[in-house]
Amino acid sequence: MQFLWRYIDDLVGKGLEFKIIAELLMYTSASLVPLALPLSILMSSLMTFGSMGEYCELTAIKASGISLQRIMFPTIVLVLFVSAGAFFFSNNVLPFTNLKMRSLLYDVRQQRPELQIRPGEFYSGIENYSIRVDNKDPETNILYGIKIYDHTVRKGNKNVIIADSGYMKMTVDERNLIITLWNGIMYSELDEDRRKRIKTYPHRIDKFRKQILVLELTGFGLQRTDENLFKNNYQMMNLEQLSNVKDSLRRELQLRNKQFYNNLLKNNYFKLRNNVIKGKAQRLIEKSVGSIQKQEAIYPVKLQFDSLLNDFSIDKKSRIINHAISFARTSKSYIENTSLNLNYKSRHLRKHEIEWHRKFTLSFACLVFLFIGAPLGAIIRKGGIGMPTVISTLMFILYYIFSLMGEKLIRGNILSPLQGMWISSFVLLIAGGFITYKATTDSTILNIDTYLSFFRRSIGIDKVKMLDLKSHLTGKFDFIIVKKKDLKSSLFSLKDNANICIENIENNMKISKLLISFISSLTSVKIAEFHNLYNNVIDTIISSNWFKVSYIQTKVNLFPVINYKNSKSTFSKIYRIIALIFIPVGLYMIIKYYYSLIKLKKDLITVSEVSQSMIDIIDSPSLLKEFEIEK
Repeated sequence: MQFLWRYIDDLVGKGLEFKIIAELLMYTSASLVPLALPLSILMSSLMTFGSMGEYCELTAIKASGISLQRIMFPTIVLVLFVSAGAFFFSNNVLPFTNLKMRSLLYDVRQQRPELQIRPGEFYSGIENYSIRVDNKDPETNILYGIKIYDHTVRKGNKNVIIADSGYMKMTVDERNLIITLWNGIMYSELDEDRRKRIKTYPHRIDKFRKQILVLELTGFGLQRTDENLFKNNYQMMNLEQLSNVKDSLRRELQLRNKQFYNNLLKNNYFKLRNNVIKGKAQRLIEKSVGSIQKQEAIYPVKLQFDSLLNDFSIDKKSRIINHAISFARTSKSYIENTSLNLNYKSRHLRKHEIEWHRKFTLSFACLVFLFIGAPLGAIIRKGGIGMPTVISTLMFILYYIFSLMGEKLIRGNILSPLQGMWISSFVLLIAGGFITYKATTDSTILNIDTYLSFFRRSIGIDKVKMLDLKSHLTGKFDFIIVKKKDLKSSLFSLKDNANICIENIENNMKISKLLISFISSLTSVKIAEFHNLYNNVIDTIISSNWFKVSYIQTKVNLFPVINYKNSKSTFSKIYRIIALIFIPVGLYMIIKYYYSLIKLKKDLITVSEVSQSMIDIIDSPSLLKEFEIEK
């Protein structure tokens, strides 16, 4: 589909046979194989191991003592063969298919040149003619605002035709292009006698309502071009050819750099001419260095240029300065042109180096994606098409982004080819190793409940109950005998202290006292005292004979966890005062503190209500008789 979107304009309306289009699609599909293999391995491994995890097959295999690495071993061996095949394909098959595709596409583009003319662009595909149109009707192929520049006389734009509209079509034998023009003007420049001193620029203007031009076409039929013309492109070379070209380009670049350095040193930096420096200047130089070459001084000479220039007359100074300016401009132009040439050669070399590394990175990516897909499937435990397709697409997009970024950094000469081309594989290799380790240790890294629980604990809205924290006490010891009046006394004390804390929190939540309580953290002191009493009462109930009563167990399970640390700031008092000066930080901390008070008040109300419910249950005579508990 990508190929069709890019080259649809070159294929439609040219009368191509089906086998030509099929041949183009086949060669293009072959070029996508090295890129599609890593994605297919990632998706297939996700589906396979995800299905095994979904139907508990991985659990059964692990229960028999077989590790995840051992389960993956057959797929690793298979993917190693696939990676070797991918390298062979990239090195041998891909250059051949690229050569066939590029040469055939070039031949297709040369057919029916009238279809290649695009609005607002100069088309020079027809020899000795340059054509430009302002607009084109896609349904009727009528052209508007036509300009035709005739270069058949090889003397520039001697003949120019401008027409309001026109139509182009090829003859049946495809040897000529017939252009029908309407409402236009033809401008022709006539030859002038060169012996005339005063130029008159003779020309001729012809107006027409309709004119037909017949342009001879040569080689515009679908004739297969010699493929040797395309073999020098880096995409049409295998590993050995790329290595040879790389060495040749590198040696050529080094030689050109050396020549540039020597020419710059000898002819631009230290160039002294006798026809400029004369008289006293010559004697000063000879006195300074002993002797000087007649033609040029190659090595640098330390001179006092200000005193040297002052020994000349004004006319000679002007000549010297003008010569220096001209020489500097020439040197600058030489440096800029040479720099552009060196940059072009360097970019050309980097393209070959990128293609050389690409033959290895795409093959290595097959193995890397296995170590990402298989462990992810074991963790996610979802087979089928949906989830594996989403995850594999996201991972492959990430890999593709890193690959494009690396290539761009190489072309910008920021990273070396080794670093830029292997950065994506290196990043995914680390990710694959981490995911494999997590899957081996049965990690819940992709379990959404793990992150939700962490988020709730972070903001203080976790649903953990006191009984969950006291699980180490339940059923582990013999029950102790606690009298009814003692248990009621503990619950009344717990209820009264909870109500006192509630009143204290409500008082501190008032706007007039909120800042004072935030700075002093008096509330946290009260809650800390209540927290100790709360823990002791719960421990007593769980360890007592009253915990055998099912109603009591249900009520104990309703007691929330009182996190008194959330009712105060984690920073010291001086830092809380400083935070108030910086409004955004202080405002965030105050809002968080106010929210923690609301949550704490709600939990304390729950403690008070549950305590009263347990007192009512304890006072029930039928309950004591049913569970044979002494008064």
